[in-house]
Amino acid sequence: MKALSLRAGNPMGRAMMVTLFLQLIAFALAIPVMTQLAGIPTVTAVATAGGAAALCLVAGGAFRTPVGYPLGWLAQVAGLALGFVVGVMFVVGGIFLAVYLLAFVLGKKIDNASVQSA
Repeated sequence: MKALSLRAGNPMGRAMMVTLFLQLIAFALAIPVMTQLAGIPTVTAVATAGGAAALCLVAGGAFRTPVGYPLGWLAQVAGLALGFVVGVMFVVGGIFLAVYLLAFVLGKKIDNASVQSA
């Protein structure tokens, strides 16, 4: 678990949290797009995209606790999995995953630099 999280106070943790909240907005906005343009039943759209949005909200809210980082990674998987419902969500989920992963990698570099300088 420790390998998938950053030290407390790492500025990239905040960037990862902001990414989750931006995903929340994108996934919530995907619901009407899925129903109106892709013809997905409303129940399916709300269950999948709404569930992914709710996961992003919970993960972002819990980000300062030990469970926040694992939930954040699970939200990335959920974002990619939306592509199985509507193909373009593979692209949207992939973009968010790339941003989230970049913030994590940069955060790990900050963590390593702070350990070596101490």
